[in-house]
Amino acid sequence: MYTDRHVTMCRTRRPVWLLCLGICALTGQTVSTADAASLSNAFSWNLHLSVDGADNFSGGAAPGAVGNATGKAGFAFNTARAGWWSGGRLVTEFLAIKNSSPEKYVGDIQGVNNLTGLNRGALYKLYYRQNMGNATLRAGLISANDYFDASGVASRFLNVSFGFTPTIGVNVPAASSYPFSSLGVMGSYSAHGWTAMGGVFAGDAIHPLQNPYHRGDMILLEADRSGSVDGGHYTVKVGAWQNSQIPQYQSALGNDTSGLYSIEEYRWKQDGMAWGGFLELGAAPNPVNTLPWYLGAGLRLRHFWLARPGDSLGIGMARAWLRGTLHRAETDVECYYSAKIISHLYLQPDVQYVIHPSGSYPNALVGLLRLRMRFS
Repeated sequence: MYTDRHVTMCRTRRPVWLLCLGICALTGQTVSTADAASLSNAFSWNLHLSVDGADNFSGGAAPGAVGNATGKAGFAFNTARAGWWSGGRLVTEFLAIKNSSPEKYVGDIQGVNNLTGLNRGALYKLYYRQNMGNATLRAGLISANDYFDASGVASRFLNVSFGFTPTIGVNVPAASSYPFSSLGVMGSYSAHGWTAMGGVFAGDAIHPLQNPYHRGDMILLEADRSGSVDGGHYTVKVGAWQNSQIPQYQSALGNDTSGLYSIEEYRWKQDGMAWGGFLELGAAPNPVNTLPWYLGAGLRLRHFWLARPGDSLGIGMARAWLRGTLHRAETDVECYYSAKIISHLYLQPDVQYVIHPSGSYPNALVGLLRLRMRFS
């Protein structure tokens, strides 16, 4: 969730572009002596474009519709493919958003559209990753939610809570998650079906390069377990987080607080169809948090239509408990169908029914339509 109070806080800063250009120039100067064919093979690129609309048909704060356009473009440089050392990768990504928030009509706190953000153009990612056997290190400008508190089965749902537990996102509005990233360092180690991750990130992802060492920090820890059972594949994730913020920024960036989260996923095949189920839990019971508890669950189905193997559909429920509101919780029920039109192009209609938006508004019926393109 990102509100209008952030609009005046978020500006593109000159040091962002100087940092990016400096690294690119240094990389270009260094690689100029390498083999041209190896260098060409070392670079990869990606481009993601999404255009969508959301219409609050009834209930909520008011009827109304908004549109949203989002673009992400970036490149990566692989050191092994360049003939240098193995396991190294430099990642850069830019983000551009042009939209109006549907929450001003729906009135919900969880967020019906996971691409809603401030109108902005900014450097989104700039980090270096190094693999060393079973261990991986990353450092730089990172979106922590790419790695922590992330569900693969729930990735096509549009409600924000399915992708980022609201016990973090609502209680710590400056946490490192789309559309913001922060300076940080993280590491992971995987062995025998287990993965352990830990990271420290600057506490103000809204202004990632503006005095980053004096605006608090967030620590994230996560343990994952994956394996097979009853013909399917499961993943269990358990995480903990702690946010520390100096008093003068707490009203905008989040209080000193902490919490836990858990994600369980199970994938299986039956009669040629690929099923996936998930369960998400979040807890942040500290009295300073307006959203102390969260429960999410859903089911996804793929390969159910032989003529359209790229299509998928899903149904899910996200319930967030609230403090100090007329109703004790906000509940969102979502259904979607993702249709592959042609290669790289998907159309996704989505319907959400929000019960007690923000714990105070009438139940809202929301329709969304997203056109998504991905190239690499």
